Amino acid sequence: MSPIGHALHNRFDEVCRTELQRLRRKTAALSPEDRAEVDAISVEVTRAIASRMEAALTAGGTDVAEVVARLFVVRNGGS
Repeated sequence: MSPIGHALHNRFDEVCRTELQRLRRKTAALSPEDRAEVDAISVEVTRAIASRMEAALTAGGTDVAEVVARLFVVRNGGS
């Protein structure tokens, strides 16, 4: 995995987990098992988006990588 890809994965994972925590009241009625399933699905979706973003960056070159790094507040050399 490239440094920018690794940084994107970390940043997206951080955002996902922060949002899941923020939305705890909305999922309070779920059983612990159901909440864990929602969390797991959310993390998988986030990782899939980050993986596709990394693939696009690899094909797009450094100019695109710099724009994405600024957009998602990550450093090109790792986070």
